[in-house]
Amino acid sequence: MIQKQKLKILLLIVGSAIFCTLIYKVGSANIYKYLCLLKWKILFLPLPYTIVFVLDTLGWKYSLKGTNVNFKNLFTIRLAGEAINMVIPSANFAGEPLKAYLLKRHNISMLDGITSVVISKAIMTISQIIFVMLGVGFLLFQLHVSGPPLISIIVITLLGIPVILFILFIQKRGIFLSFSKLLHTLGIKIAFVEKNVDKLIALDKNIMQFYHHNKKNFYLSFIFYFLGWIAGLIEVLLVLYLLNIPINFLSIYIIESLSTVAKGITSFIPGSMGGQEGGIIMIFLNLKLSASIAITFCILRRLRELIWVASGLVILSKLEWEIAEPSIKD
Repeated sequence: MIQKQKLKILLLIVGSAIFCTLIYKVGSANIYKYLCLLKWKILFLPLPYTIVFVLDTLGWKYSLKGTNVNFKNLFTIRLAGEAINMVIPSANFAGEPLKAYLLKRHNISMLDGITSVVISKAIMTISQIIFVMLGVGFLLFQLHVSGPPLISIIVITLLGIPVILFILFIQKRGIFLSFSKLLHTLGIKIAFVEKNVDKLIALDKNIMQFYHHNKKNFYLSFIFYFLGWIAGLIEVLLVLYLLNIPINFLSIYIIESLSTVAKGITSFIPGSMGGQEGGIIMIFLNLKLSASIAITFCILRRLRELIWVASGLVILSKLEWEIAEPSIKD
């Protein structure tokens, strides 16, 4: 455990060093020039992501059994969970059990809560894959790629289809049961799996029931999550508009879709620090936009992330206090 903590700190330091190096290479004067264009308009920057978060919360709502929790409570619980996802490098999974735990105070069992976050994460991933595949298609069109590079990129992009089919297949057949059988076949024993096999089977049954009996909710959840990815374009449009950078729709879509890939690939680093910035700079340069604009965009996005993470941690502390308060009184 101590070694893992040291590794996380080391990765954060390395990522931060990369970020600072990128700022140094681009030139702080160029970045400052663009930031000065914003002035008080910077206050508008957190607003687009509010739309994204509302849509994503609705996506989660339709993966919940019964949906007894009102939207406001779901929004705050998701905000707390996503703050943990941002802070802890775990491919955005660390905050999911927390969401299920916080749902317990709204009379939703831990089993149903975990079921909802597993299904929700799967649907969100499927919608992201489709979103990114379209982004790669737009990139090929924008850059007029042809010949062998075109074929190789198309093949890599189309790999997203079997990934989607596999996610749906494994969830309909039972994720944890299949995993348990695989471990048994390989002769591998994991104490947690052996101890909680009955709970994992019950979780599988819940997930399978959702796919077999709640197809309408599946499609609604997918639609809201996909709209959430689309709403992310508003942030890119707003930032570049405020920086007086002329840009077309395809370029906006490419920036947003491929930056999610850069963030996902480097999610083992706390906050994807450095990795996300490097990916965004590459995207901007391919679109014939300067590195100074890219770094300015990264800084503004980091500022927005910081605001949302801080808000999530404040909400989390409030929710934890509300949970602890009855125990103290008892």
